[in-house]
Amino acid sequence: MFHVIAPAGKLGVVVDTSPQRGPAYVADLREDSPLLGKVRLGDKIIAIDDEDVQQLSSIEISKLIARKSRNPQRKFTFLREEGASTNEESVAVAVAPISQDRKSSSEGMIHIIAPAGKLGVVVATSSQGGPAFVANLREESPLLGKLRRGDKIIEIDDEDVQQLSSIEISKLIARKSRNPQRKFTILREDDHDGTLDENSDAEAEVVSAPASSDANSEHTIVITAPAGKLGIALQNSSDGGQPYVSEIRDWSVFSRGQLLEAQIKVNDQILSIDGEDVRKLKAFHISKILAFKSENSARKIEVLRKSNQ
Repeated sequence: MFHVIAPAGKLGVVVDTSPQRGPAYVADLREDSPLLGKVRLGDKIIAIDDEDVQQLSSIEISKLIARKSRNPQRKFTFLREEGASTNEESVAVAVAPISQDRKSSSEGMIHIIAPAGKLGVVVATSSQGGPAFVANLREESPLLGKLRRGDKIIEIDDEDVQQLSSIEISKLIARKSRNPQRKFTILREDDHDGTLDENSDAEAEVVSAPASSDANSEHTIVITAPAGKLGIALQNSSDGGQPYVSEIRDWSVFSRGQLLEAQIKVNDQILSIDGEDVRKLKAFHISKILAFKSENSARKIEVLRKSNQ
């Protein structure tokens, strides 16, 4: 057990919880975080300002940290497993299970040789069990074009890791980071390319009263978004309001103009994801949640839209 005194302002810490429960833990640290060098990936959050938070969800802890952001300082109490590395380059997260209808009946085993150093790989595990898989690849990853999202990690340097958790695999990768190379054995679905299927579709359900003649009236819409990348950019509101959709990429399923109201639009404000209230979260954290759920067969996204959009 150890304590860290954090300054006022944003901390650049991503918090997550395991499907096996237990305290929330540090899943990621942004490069500009003032806690770099003090907090490590996997550190469990036990208390904040001496308030026990072991029973709180990651969302509740994130909200608590945000509420205290104007305090001159905040005291964090962490529990760290022995042997935790300061050089972990992988983020271990727990996500919802992959829908069975997305699995191919044919899978192929491949080997990938990774260089020394950080790999920029986000490793996740399904609550249904099974091998850990690649949940995301950072832009600077040397394995871009080799690994794909959804690849299952079977072995590292011929060591079977199918029974290891995502945290254990992340630590193993980190311990081997100074090796000249590391051999990964991957199980890949034959039809999986790590990108959004262009034949995927999205459906929406209007859950509030229809728009009135008032141009400033608002209504909520629940959009069922497909698996994969959505191609949307989120931005924090300058007035402190709810983050909103600032851009829709050209390749996004929502830019095809075929879905009518059943699509996310620029300036939509995201209220909840799969029933989880995200109204108090920043754009960065909402993007993280969407990314962690990208392997789900569907995500229900509730948005607030002005009637004149």
